[in-house]
Amino acid sequence: MYKIIKTINNNVVLALDKTDRETIVIGKGIGFSAKKGALLDFSPENQIFIHKKESEILDFIDAIPVDIMHLTSDIIQKSEHFFNEKLSDSLIITLSEHILFAIKRFENNKYESINIHEVPFLYLNEYEVGCKAVEYINKVKGIQLPQSEASLIALHFVNARLNNKSVGETLKLTKLAYQIANVISYHFHININTGSLNFSRFIIHLKLLVARCKAIVEKPKVRELKSPLVDVLEKEFLKNYTCAKKIVKLISDEYDLIVPEDEIFYLAIHIERLLHVA
Repeated sequence: MYKIIKTINNNVVLALDKTDRETIVIGKGIGFSAKKGALLDFSPENQIFIHKKESEILDFIDAIPVDIMHLTSDIIQKSEHFFNEKLSDSLIITLSEHILFAIKRFENNKYESINIHEVPFLYLNEYEVGCKAVEYINKVKGIQLPQSEASLIALHFVNARLNNKSVGETLKLTKLAYQIANVISYHFHININTGSLNFSRFIIHLKLLVARCKAIVEKPKVRELKSPLVDVLEKEFLKNYTCAKKIVKLISDEYDLIVPEDEIFYLAIHIERLLHVA
């Protein structure tokens, strides 16, 4: 049950949920004859987006045309079905803004293609969603955004699935992960299966590794002494360790961080998992 705060138009309303969180609700005809203060149940087909900051919701509503909201909502709904998961509520804001500015640049003949070749290599599923999104945008708006736009849109979905703070952060991690995949491929003379579950877990591990190292810098604490087991495994997986140290050098240089010895140990284990599905 939702309480209407404001009707934006026939298909968009601002409402409070049962915990008094402000939400943007997008659905066909939901705002028709809806009045402020009215209690309504919304069908599962409606898209409900929750955001904590009222100012950002109102800025979003003021800045984004309704047709772009609908277009983005459709894309997100289809992608959630494709991924079989609920994506971050903030995606409606960031992706709507991206799509709006892409369309404006194209219509004003100011669109410049940006090729991010790492995306289709590292994030096959998100790139596929990005390709479908570009096709849908072009069909609905009657324009011809280039294929390169798919990578940019894909980054928004990667960002939402990794719960990163910004697309810029995701792009930085993407470029680093691409370099790391090349290091592993060259080191072991193999082709990495970037579409595997283990590779997805490897990307998440990289993100968390960086986060843990940043936390050490921001709030130094005493690390446990290296376990004797690490020494044993280091000898057992010497080639993995050598590769892990190359990767740590890339991470240290990119983020200006010190990576503890135990993180190299866990990284070597993840590399071992990758080798079994390469």
